Amino acid sequence: MINIRKYFLKIFIFNDSKLMEDFNKWRESSRLIQMRVAAFITSFLYLVFAILSFYIVEHNALFIMTVIHLYIMFPLLFSIGILSYFKKFQGKIGFLLSFASVLAAIGNLYIIMKLDNNIIYLSETYLQLFWIFTMSGLRILYAVVAAFLVFVISFVGILLFVPMPNEIFYVHIFWMCAATLFGYFTLFFMNRSNKIIFINKKKLEKLAVTDELTGLFTRKKLDEVLKHELLRSKRFERKFCLMILDIDYFKDVNDTFGHQAGDYVLVEIVNLINLNKRATDVAIRWGGEEFVIIFLETDIDKAMVLAEKLRQIIEEHVFELIGNKTVSIGITQNRKNDIPASITKRADDALYSAKNSGRNRVEVI
Repeated sequence: MINIRKYFLKIFIFNDSKLMEDFNKWRESSRLIQMRVAAFITSFLYLVFAILSFYIVEHNALFIMTVIHLYIMFPLLFSIGILSYFKKFQGKIGFLLSFASVLAAIGNLYIIMKLDNNIIYLSETYLQLFWIFTMSGLRILYAVVAAFLVFVISFVGILLFVPMPNEIFYVHIFWMCAATLFGYFTLFFMNRSNKIIFINKKKLEKLAVTDELTGLFTRKKLDEVLKHELLRSKRFERKFCLMILDIDYFKDVNDTFGHQAGDYVLVEIVNLINLNKRATDVAIRWGGEEFVIIFLETDIDKAMVLAEKLRQIIEEHVFELIGNKTVSIGITQNRKNDIPASITKRADDALYSAKNSGRNRVEVI
């Protein structure tokens, strides 16, 4: 039996509100551009059609169509395109475009009511419905509401105020339903494709800063975190410490037991780090057998205690086949004029001092 919940989650992609929020933020900039382009292009088409009307529309209807197309829809949509460049109006562009589409439907209905040869103008409704879903850039909720109102306006208005043969009316309703369904599912699957692209983007971003073997952040993430913390420390006078940990005589493990055993030791060390670091501490694989821990909101005395505790835990841990391993640790605290290179250099110098002093120890600079 099909698991209905899993089926719908597979269709709609997201079951995480935070992920959905991140997706909407990511999509917002491209959506805004799409809405802007839609507003400008559609305003231009209304302008062109208003000019063509002077040559193709019967004289008694020319004034009505000129007012609706040239003096209402053209300036309205063009203004929406202009407003999209101003930040304080950008959150309202979706609503304005929805309003414009409903207003266009009312204008088209009015034209149909006033013209004797009105059948050829029924097709504008199908275009409006399809435009709402595919061209406008509206979110699904806005698009559905706008399309529903356009559908109702056209259906009720023609039913009550525009006499026409039943077969034409039924065909008109059929094509409105078809335009709505085609438009909705086009938007739905476009939106779904964008979500898949977003998820893949998030995965690639994670892979770019995550070490495949250990699952820790990579050196690239270290630069990002240090820049952020150094700026924060200057602004709020916060303290943090940087620790570099190196596995003693790690090369001997690879040479004696093989690289698989070496990978096992690395993973076990990371497990010990993760089990014993605080939730706020950031662990990073510096490269090879070296690891970095950033102790946030921590002075050097507290960091020394944490580093020494971790050193002892690793020393006492028994690794399968290999037995015991030790680590050397260098640690430093941020200073006033630090940059990422200067603080990592001090921690690395402290690590070098620990190695030169017999290893299996913690040194501070």
